[in-house]
Amino acid sequence: MTDQKRKFEFGNERFGGSYTPGEFEFKFPEDMNREEFEKMFTSRMQYLHKKGNDLAEEMFDYKSKKEKLKPLSIRVKQHTKDFFKNQSLLSARDVLEMYEEYNNGSEAFINSLIEDEKRLEKELVEIQEKLHNAKLFKDKLSEIKPQKDVLTDEEKIINLHNNYPNSEIKVFGNETSSQKAKSDIINNIQMYNTLDVHLWDNQYIVITVYTNAQPVVYYFKNEYDKDDLLDVISHIEEFCDKNEISFSKSENS
Repeated sequence: MTDQKRKFEFGNERFGGSYTPGEFEFKFPEDMNREEFEKMFTSRMQYLHKKGNDLAEEMFDYKSKKEKLKPLSIRVKQHTKDFFKNQSLLSARDVLEMYEEYNNGSEAFINSLIEDEKRLEKELVEIQEKLHNAKLFKDKLSEIKPQKDVLTDEEKIINLHNNYPNSEIKVFGNETSSQKAKSDIINNIQMYNTLDVHLWDNQYIVITVYTNAQPVVYYFKNEYDKDDLLDVISHIEEFCDKNEISFSKSENS
């Protein structure tokens, strides 16, 4: 039965999904056999059918849509006309409608990307401005020196004991007159054969002897009268200058 024409089936017979060789002819690509073509054709037809139904139900009214479409004036080859007439589940008009929907959708998608780009550029500018302001704020903070915590006399005396563990800490309060404070300090300077007298923060005095030891530290309480303190310091500095003893001042960092 070699002369009998073979019949190729595509999908559902009820929708004309077959043809007889000789009526028109398909030329398969070299890398595609008949079975692969049948599978591809069936898949595409099913997709087009589903796409047409979805568009009809969700996106537009057929009558109003068809009124907006321009007359179909595309030049179509005869075998394509035969395909739409005898085999296709969709008409040429349906395919044109789907194409326009796809084309319009693509344009809208591109426009949405352009809008997203503009929005992201605006957000980027805002973020860069915030980062710049944050840097300025950080730089400003680094320039501001934090205020030193005000310590109590007890806390300061404890710190002195820690910093000068081998020294005697002598404390002067309001009960000690400036005259007595000057006399006590000068007597100790002479007794210890002092090499250096150092005033820290206008609140305590450290004497250093020739052996580099620091036998005594004189601490003035927070309550001590400022004028009396300045009088004591001035007198000690004058005494050191006359006796060629080094006298210096500094503040704790």
